[in-house]
Amino acid sequence: MNKRRTAMLSSIMLAGGAALAALGPAAQAAAFDPCSAAAHGTLRYSTGTATHLVFAVSSGYSSNHVVVTECVKNGHSWQQVTAVTGRAATNGFAEPGEKREGDGKSPTGSYTLTEAFGMGDPGTRLPYRTLRSSGDCWGATPGKSYYNAYYSGSCRSTDEDLSATMQRGPYHQAVVIDYNRPNPVRGHGSAIFFHVGGETPTTGCIAIDETKLRSIMRTLVKGDRMIMGPQTALFRS
Repeated sequence: MNKRRTAMLSSIMLAGGAALAALGPAAQAAAFDPCSAAAHGTLRYSTGTATHLVFAVSSGYSSNHVVVTECVKNGHSWQQVTAVTGRAATNGFAEPGEKREGDGKSPTGSYTLTEAFGMGDPGTRLPYRTLRSSGDCWGATPGKSYYNAYYSGSCRSTDEDLSATMQRGPYHQAVVIDYNRPNPVRGHGSAIFFHVGGETPTTGCIAIDETKLRSIMRTLVKGDRMIMGPQTALFRS
């Protein structure tokens, strides 16, 4: 880890306690520290080669309220960087392996973070695509070309118009969550992102405040992970 990244992480970790304190009383009561739980071996999913984990943990499958926690690897342990409330899909989370296109649920599992996009690079080390005012699309139509992948041109009505959504706000910044990719299974879901929002439910993504998202994005590198779902699905008791 180079000096620039070490200094940046130290600054962010100092702010982590303040971020957790900012959570509402109900969220504080319900939340637990997924970083500590992962360090103690109760995480059900692989962390791969990640040096940062971003957890989006809900109280149950039907809940779309999540606590998003970033953890940094420290030797053989994981240390909390920051925590903030956010939102998942309208219908909460699908059970592992059960996510389907259009079900209004977020997938449950552990997924790599390998690229990002938005209105301008916030300083992430992920490969970054700056969106244009029009012509940036994401395939969401099962059976069609570019399913669950980026393409440019005229967006199909059944696909995601990234440019238009950027202008409305949610895709000011976004990280691609590698659910059902790079080899997508037809109809198992697409366009699962970590994006700006946090006040209202999403259609399948994880959303938090833009300032918090930018801060997390600046620490991410290719291969870091999003681990998302109900607490009982992600961790052993």
